[in-house]
Amino acid sequence: MPKLYYEYTLSLLMKDESIDTIISDDITFRGTLSFNQTLKIKGQFKGTITSHGKLIIDETGDVEADVEVGSLVVLGNLKGNVDAKEKVELKKNGKVVGDIKTPGLEVEFGSKIIGNCIM
Repeated sequence: MPKLYYEYTLSLLMKDESIDTIISDDITFRGTLSFNQTLKIKGQFKGTITSHGKLIIDETGDVEADVEVGSLVVLGNLKGNVDAKEKVELKKNGKVVGDIKTPGLEVEFGSKIIGNCIM
């Protein structure tokens, strides 16, 4: 099945936090993402991400972006600088190449940070 490719600005406004929005693993997306609740990226994204909500980069997620969010969970790959207002969680096999600015950082064994961290 061929991968889908999208290039535009996506604004997700979710009122119910129990609803998950997912960029699935067969999608390649370029542009600007802004959202208010929780977004999970399983596919590929390149651009800019801005949110007061929670961003989850899944094991299959590959993100190249500067990220400004409320909180961030990384299980996959992120290349770019991070500004998280609450916390960043790096799970096993998660990788961040870039600088991290956050008041709270949780790092699991097996994860990688290549960059600076300001707390």
